[in-house]
Amino acid sequence: MKATAIQRYIHISSQKAKLVVDLIRNKSVTDSLIILENTNKKAAPIVKKLLIQAIANATNNHAMDGSKLYIYKIVANQAPTLKRTNPRARGSADLLKKRYSHIEITLSDDSEEMKKDLKKIKDLKTKRAQANKGYSAKQRKENLAKVSKDSKLKKTVVKKAAVSKTSKPKTTAKPKIEKGSK
Repeated sequence: MKATAIQRYIHISSQKAKLVVDLIRNKSVTDSLIILENTNKKAAPIVKKLLIQAIANATNNHAMDGSKLYIYKIVANQAPTLKRTNPRARGSADLLKKRYSHIEITLSDDSEEMKKDLKKIKDLKTKRAQANKGYSAKQRKENLAKVSKDSKLKKTVVKKAAVSKTSKPKTTAKPKIEKGSK
């Protein structure tokens, strides 16, 4: 089972938050709390607070065992950027980008859950490959183009045959007469 906690619009760039996030990915909750306690980065207390919230969600809302929890997924995504100007000499201005980020933590108590999810993805890929009969996208496109051309040719042949039948009456073939024979 999975439990998530999301914090949005944190005033730190996602690049700086990812430095801290990468330290604790796929680690147990106790190890990650110790790592965050000793990390000297601006994002460390923010991520630690969010991790504590995710642990509370897992234990209280989903009835998971707190000692078995590990970080299943953690991401620091980019949020909208505020653009401000800083006045410079001679009436010009520089652009200031005040960056924000969204951090999402997913915890799990089943250590085999990642393997199960990867197996599902592989099964879907094989199922799609069987449905496509081993063709690449380019080959499927070429085959569709051939089929559409063939169907267009058949339609034009049928139309020409229909036109010739309706407009011209059938004539019987005249016997050929050889020259020199009477």
